[in-house]
Amino acid sequence: MSADTRAILLNKDVIAVDQDKLGRQGRRVAKDGNGEVWVRTLADGKRAALLFNRGETPVKLTVNWAQLDYPAGQSLRLRDLWAHRDLGAMKGSFSAQVQPHDVVMVTLTPES
Repeated sequence: MSADTRAILLNKDVIAVDQDKLGRQGRRVAKDGNGEVWVRTLADGKRAALLFNRGETPVKLTVNWAQLDYPAGQSLRLRDLWAHRDLGAMKGSFSAQVQPHDVVMVTLTPES
């Protein structure tokens, strides 16, 4: 197996979302052409969001806090699960340019 395939299959951050003990199924909260946004509530109160591009060209996708059942003014810390890096705190929404047939997956944690 290639190093890229191994990194995908053994990604501990993504596996943690998949195996979250709450067991709540993700749900699609937005669809625009070939772009989709999916959200999953996690046992620790965080949310996971997946921005998915089914198309042949890059698309900008946005998840807003209302889709996550958070108030727009809530500050959330974001972590990119594929890049293994923190993106900082944001309010209101998160947007990303998603390449063709690719995903951006983040967890969103409320700040106190």
